[in-house]
Order: sequence, then structure tokens, then C-alpha cells
Amino acid sequence: MDKREKCVIVGGGAAGLMCAARLIRNGAVPLILEAGARVGKKILVSGNGRCNLSNSGVNEGRYNAPEFVAPVLEKYPYSSVINWWKELGLVTRTDEQGRTYPYSNYAGSVLNVLLDSVSKAEILTSCPVKSVKKEGKFFKVEHEKGTVYAENLVLACGSGAGGGIPSYNLLKGLGHKVTRLTPAITYLKTDKFKGLKGVRAKVYARLETPFGSMGDRGEILFRDDGVSGILAFWLSSFLARNNCTGVLEIDFAPDLTAEEIKREYGGRERLLCGLLHKALADKLLREGGLERVKNYRVKVALADKDNQAVCGGAELGALDNNLQSKLHGNLYCIGEMADIDGECGGYNLHWAWVSALAAADNITGAEK
Repeated sequence: MDKREKCVIVGGGAAGLMCAARLIRNGAVPLILEAGARVGKKILVSGNGRCNLSNSGVNEGRYNAPEFVAPVLEKYPYSSVINWWKELGLVTRTDEQGRTYPYSNYAGSVLNVLLDSVSKAEILTSCPVKSVKKEGKFFKVEHEKGTVYAENLVLACGSGAGGGIPSYNLLKGLGHKVTRLTPAITYLKTDKFKGLKGVRAKVYARLETPFGSMGDRGEILFRDDGVSGILAFWLSSFLARNNCTGVLEIDFAPDLTAEEIKREYGGRERLLCGLLHKALADKLLREGGLERVKNYRVKVALADKDNQAVCGGAELGALDNNLQSKLHGNLYCIGEMADIDGECGGYNLHWAWVSALAAADNITGAEK
């Protein structure tokens, strides 16, 4: 007789593990099917190994689809998510920008408490799902190691970002439409900064596009083929959502006026290295002098590699606020499977957690 499960989760990443933890707390033990050799691999590399798991400033405006996200965030506010982490055993700390990390500053702490919380679940690794079909009230899931019938099916497959294995074809096979997929939270590509690889700078940067502009203070990190760092990652989401190129305007000394810079370094430009990294100072002087310090403009495009997230996924019109399919009851699309992307700063992982909680609580009929 074919194996039957109350709930099968496809994908053992952030959203999948969180969903499993909540299901188990609510009294339902799921089967987890993971295509990779281990679960939670991407968690370990998130936030440069520190795992920026949330942000105290989370709100619907941080996402591409605020009207869809708002009721989910209202049901699972930041405080309740942090309290849930405490229940699982994780203590967190928050920096001045609202970015929330495990107290250990070690991403392994996040994965460790999740693994402990899902210890009752059956987990099959190196087990990619080949196909999913609806048969009666069950979903027939054919995978590398056999076939299982699921009363509830949660697709938490993630995207190709960060070495993940995209499985949007499973959605398409069930009649769901998938929107355009574009790399997000990645570096801004340009060849204008060759020779500055590894140099960091605290700046104000503004991105201008045909669809509007946005800017803020933050740190950028130069690479030979572009601009990286938290600020560049934040700006990259704007390019990804609009599928366009733009012009990056950088102020390398946002705390000083142009007049103050001219008064201090006029006539002795060689000492600009006392304000900026010498390699950067030399470049600005070669390309136009002191005026470039406050107004450096360069055309940029979205890099198509090293991305931490993806814009696109299951069309939201076919999902309800519990991330349940309107086409097939008891089918859920959580985390990166849905067409939801957040800005850099912990917002994408926060979405992974709340979408997982919403699906798990709906499956079990539990109150949060």
C-alpha cells in the first residue's frame, strides 16, 4: 500500500524547517523531502554566516506586494516571531539598524534549534521531487526514493539563489502561473571600479531609474566588476523588481559639504587620502578632481550571479493569506515559492518564517 502522510513538505530550507517545527508543536508530524544532501544549507551562509533572521522595522512597505503581505505580518508581528524563536530555544540580538541576529552571531545557532525542533519529523535528503499530481483528496508526490500521498502539501522549495535548487516546475504542473524570475539582493554591475576590489566606503548612494529613484546611507564594497555591500544589495532589489538598469550617484563624504572639502583639500589634492582610502582617492582625482567626491555617477546593471534572493514566483492572485492555493485546497506555497521579495536587511528570512507559520497553523487549525 502506498504511503500516506497528513503533511509533506518539499524543501528543507528556512521556510520548510520552520513550517515543520510549527506543525510538530501543533501536533502534526510532517515528512520533509529535501533535494540537497543536507537541510538548512542556505541558512548557514546567510548574513555572511551570522544569519540576519529578521528586522525590528519590518512592515509591508519593505516588500514588493505590500497589500498581500500586510495581513500576514499583522497576524504574525515581529514580537510574536521573536517570542516563537525563544520558545524554540534561540536568543536574539538587534543592532541599531533593526537587523536581528542570533545572540551567538553564528548562523549555526539558528539551524541547530530548528533541527532540534523537527527531530520527530522524517527527513529524506538527496531526494528531489520529480512530479506532483492531484489524485482525489491527496497529492501524489513522486520523488527520488519512491512515492507518497499527501493530504496537505507544502512547497517550500526556495529558488536558485545561494546555491538552491529551484522547483517552480512543480507549481506549473499544478496549474499555477509563475511570474518572471530575476536575481535580487546581489551586486550592481559596472566596470568602472577595477583596481578597487576589497575597498569599503561609508557613503550616501542614490539609484536613478526610469521608474523612480531611491537612496540611503550605508556601506559599499567595491569589486572589479561592480559594487557590493549592504547598501548595494538594498538598491539591487529596486532594479530587480523593475527589470531595468540605472545610474548610481555616490557621495563619498556625506558628512561634509563640497565647500568644506574644497577648503580642506584645495591646492593639496594629494592629501585626499586623509579622507578616503588612498586607492579610491587616487581614482577620483584622476577622473575629475575633488568634485567627484560628492558626485560620482556611474551606470549600473543588475548582476546575474551571487544573488541571495529572487524576484518572482507563484502568482499571488492564486494564493490566499494563509499561502494556500485557490486552485487546489491543502496546497501551500511558502517562502521564496511565492512572488514575494523583501529588501536586504532580514526581511526575506522574516517572510520565510511568517509564511511558514501561517501555512502550518492553517493546516492544523491552530491559533497562533
